Amino acid sequence: MKHNTDTLWVTLTGGGVSSIAYLLGGIDHLLTAFVILMVIDYITGVSAAWYDKKVSSKTAFKGLMKKGAMFSLIIVATQMDIVFGNEGQFIRYAILMFLIGTEGISLIENLGRLDVKIPKFLSDKFIQLKEEHDESENPIKK
Repeated sequence: MKHNTDTLWVTLTGGGVSSIAYLLGGIDHLLTAFVILMVIDYITGVSAAWYDKKVSSKTAFKGLMKKGAMFSLIIVATQMDIVFGNEGQFIRYAILMFLIGTEGISLIENLGRLDVKIPKFLSDKFIQLKEEHDESENPIKK
């Protein structure tokens, strides 16, 4: 009996992508914007380190772990929305907006290290976005 490995590959890939999409609360514009900002932030971070002649695989790996932790936070927020019955995904949206603000600020910092001029209104919007969804004191990290 001949096995069709293409069908198996498509099934496993589709199942994996579907599972990840479910855990992240679906693929929408907010998640897409977050992923795009996250990738650009990572690339500009590595570029800025290269530019400053401070490239470190340990620092780059730490950055990847931080990005993974951000996805974990989105999964937790999505599950909290499910448990609390938030059909509009309030907690997930708030977390994504906060993370987009954080990634945007980091991106602007990286571009500054690369001597790229950024309009003040853009950096102000990312700061505003982060602050609107940030608590004055983080109850977990003291």
